[in-house]
Amino acid sequence: MSRKSGLLSEETEKAAGQALKKCSKEKLVVRKLEAIIAACRHGISSVARVYGVTDTTLRSWIRRFCEDRTDRLKAPPGRCRKSILNAKDREVILDLIKENSQLTGVMLCGKVLEICGKKVSLATMYRELE
Repeated sequence: MSRKSGLLSEETEKAAGQALKKCSKEKLVVRKLEAIIAACRHGISSVARVYGVTDTTLRSWIRRFCEDRTDRLKAPPGRCRKSILNAKDREVILDLIKENSQLTGVMLCGKVLEICGKKVSLATMYRELE
């Protein structure tokens, strides 16, 4: 049996469990916290295999979490997929909503295609409206 990593402790497991209860919205952070908790119970190598990451990656998640809890587990800004809509397109959407507040997401997608010439999915439209 391999030795237990010095990064793992009961304190780390408890802190990760508390952080997990607080952040339910950010899926990436939740996944990493679950992996940290599982690593405290089952070991780094076996958990890394289950989560499809390397041992080094899992250790870096644990190290980052121990340094300053969940802040370092978030994806860096600008790493996500960029929207096809620009500021001008967003203004058009806001004007359409001001003009007719009863427009549905599907109707807005159609209007954006018609006016801006950009095909936008319903999920993208709702994300823009948040």
